[in-house]
Amino acid sequence: MAANKNNEAYDLSLFEENNDIQMSSADKKSRKKKKSGQIISISQGSSSKAQRRKRNPVVIFFVSLLTVVLASVAILFVYFNAELNEINEQITVKNKELAELQNDQAKYQLEIDSKLTDSFVKSFAENKLHMSPAKNAQKQFFSLSEGDKGEVVGEDSSNDIFTVIFEAFGNAFM
Repeated sequence: MAANKNNEAYDLSLFEENNDIQMSSADKKSRKKKKSGQIISISQGSSSKAQRRKRNPVVIFFVSLLTVVLASVAILFVYFNAELNEINEQITVKNKELAELQNDQAKYQLEIDSKLTDSFVKSFAENKLHMSPAKNAQKQFFSLSEGDKGEVVGEDSSNDIFTVIFEAFGNAFM
């Protein structure tokens, strides 16, 4: 091939016109040197056939359906992320409100505890609830029975094995 002898990557003789085929190889070489940027034109009939493809309606339907599904998933993803951000913001606001209410509760509990002294409770019971303190006659003391005590029955615990080992180590180091 002439292309391999000239160290060219492609055989340009394939792109030359039909009348160039009948020319001698010397004429082809000289012509190649003169016309290095030759443009090939394709007839209108063959270009429209090459551009036209038969499209399968089932494939078009499934591709369209897939596109709609993917677009819907993307839209839902963005929508649910926006909803999630709004809910997180509401949770943050409610947590701040909860912290403020817990602080108020602690403050009010301290106020209540400071007002509930023994003298305040006694005066409230006597004045508002019409109660009186218990008299000695109303008080009754009781004692626990002394017979319900537990006793350990058995041998002397000073002779058990742990005491013997402890005393042996104690005597060895002293």
